[in-house]
Amino acid sequence: MSAASPRPSGASVRLVGLDLFRALAVFGMLVAHVGPAAWTPGAGFGTVHVEWELFHSRMPAMFAFAAGLSLNLGRRSGADAVRPAVVPTLIRAALLAVCGGALSLLGVPVVVILTGFAVWFVLVLPFRRLGVRALIVVTAAWALLGPPISFLARRAVDLPGNLLWQALVAGDYPALTWMPFVLAGLAVGRMDLSSTRVRARLATAGAILIAIGYGVSAVLLTGGVAARIMAGLDPVAGADAMQQFARIFFLERGVTDTGSWWWLVVPAPHSGSWADVIGCLGVCALLLAALLPLGDAVQRAAGARSRVKRAVGAAGAAIATLGTMVLSVYAAHIVAMAVVTAATGHSFRGPQSVLVLMAFTGGLLLFSVLWMRRFRQGPLEWLLGRSSSLIERTGRRVSAVSWRRSRP
Repeated sequence: MSAASPRPSGASVRLVGLDLFRALAVFGMLVAHVGPAAWTPGAGFGTVHVEWELFHSRMPAMFAFAAGLSLNLGRRSGADAVRPAVVPTLIRAALLAVCGGALSLLGVPVVVILTGFAVWFVLVLPFRRLGVRALIVVTAAWALLGPPISFLARRAVDLPGNLLWQALVAGDYPALTWMPFVLAGLAVGRMDLSSTRVRARLATAGAILIAIGYGVSAVLLTGGVAARIMAGLDPVAGADAMQQFARIFFLERGVTDTGSWWWLVVPAPHSGSWADVIGCLGVCALLLAALLPLGDAVQRAAGARSRVKRAVGAAGAAIATLGTMVLSVYAAHIVAMAVVTAATGHSFRGPQSVLVLMAFTGGLLLFSVLWMRRFRQGPLEWLLGRSSSLIERTGRRVSAVSWRRSRP
């Protein structure tokens, strides 16, 4: 990654590659919530469905990374460029938490990530004054220190039902191990992503992180780490050590198992281990580096003379619309799940068929395309922005009136 090329403050050209990155995260979310299984238990390690597992395990990290990218939108230029808008951020975080709570009440089998977003947006405030290099250093330090601190804290303390503990340490998206993705997104979003050099360095950094996170872990696992973990597992009736190891590996509970320190080097999906955090950071960087030039190609194809190229460009632009209204699409798919369950009794617990995944993907894609043809923002994005502005203006007026009344 490069810290020498900050994004021009006056840039007005939209990078379609960013929207494609978010759209891919949305599809990964759909695979995880209404798609086929990533793994099925069986003899030994069971069966890993690689084509789906790739989406299951990395989708939350992409969402958190995209959240960091979004924090650079609307940054002021000049002397105020790094001054964090504290009050608007706090208001938006509170509104996201309310939205997340409302979606959770629908009772669908989805761990709503919006509450995590709210916590991350607040915690990232002290770092928004930092430059790219400093943010990269903080990200690296957090990625290295977060997993073992989480491990020690959860070994020492158990606070079931404590919301703050869940949000920071032990939940499905605890800040202690998920903030590196947000901080990395914040840093990358400040780079000149239209630069070929920056994209190349981003791809190189991504490849290196993947090699460290997944490559080193694979060597350690085959070199005896898996055997050590399995040797320390308590016997479970009807399951051998390998089956127990696989069940813990694919539990996707947001944090590592505390039975052995060795879990920190295991690339268990959605676990917040060293291997998982470092590997997913690499995936995010590499995917973004690949999708940015693809987005440029989509823009060029839209104005091409060839009908085929224009059709390809239109298809790419349609897919990108999913990434322009992520919050609305996220909420819409949860509401749709609740409606389908209420109307038909269909349960979304457990894996779903490819047909269900296609239906949700096609429906949300159509919804986003039709909406963005007429409006500039998704419905929830617009509502969040308007509500935030209204609350902020009202707060200023109340403060001004109170100040005038308190004057002698």
